[in-house]
Amino acid sequence: MRLFIGIPLPREYQLVLESIREEWSDAFKSKLSWTKPGNWHLTLKFLGDTPEERLPGLKKIITDLEFGSFFIQGSGAGFFGSKGVYRVIWLGLKNDVHSLISLAEMIDQNLADLGFEREKRPFKGHLTLARIKYFHRKDPWNELTDYISKLDWPDFEVKEVVLWQSILSRSGPEYKVIRKTAV
Repeated sequence: MRLFIGIPLPREYQLVLESIREEWSDAFKSKLSWTKPGNWHLTLKFLGDTPEERLPGLKKIITDLEFGSFFIQGSGAGFFGSKGVYRVIWLGLKNDVHSLISLAEMIDQNLADLGFEREKRPFKGHLTLARIKYFHRKDPWNELTDYISKLDWPDFEVKEVVLWQSILSRSGPEYKVIRKTAV
């Protein structure tokens, strides 16, 4: 089973992200794989292919997870990549990012106790908007990030964590909720 743990996004974020996708998808020569509408989420830990016998322990971690709700907000945009070739377009976050980082680290530690490998890099909260399959340098990259950064992103309350299964298909991944917890 291909699994990950994350935070669902509120409807208003889903709608704004979908409008960005619709408005900008034809503006690029690069091949962009935009996140499918409704699939946007904030990943706390990607587990990847996981044997089904590990599911009871994972469900227990999610069920037993204790955290106080907090507020975060979209802020800024950028790219991941190397050598001037972008691979991912992301939306940054602000407000109580410290609580978000603490939550991700707590989950990472709990998973390490179950035998999952710890993250090697510090957690950097972001929303993946699109993956770049083929990069064309002359595309309007700066215009896109300026546009995203100037949008009025509302605060949203983080009060739920979800263990999802990602089922890959030709039309993109489908996400199935395995377990969730709320404050």
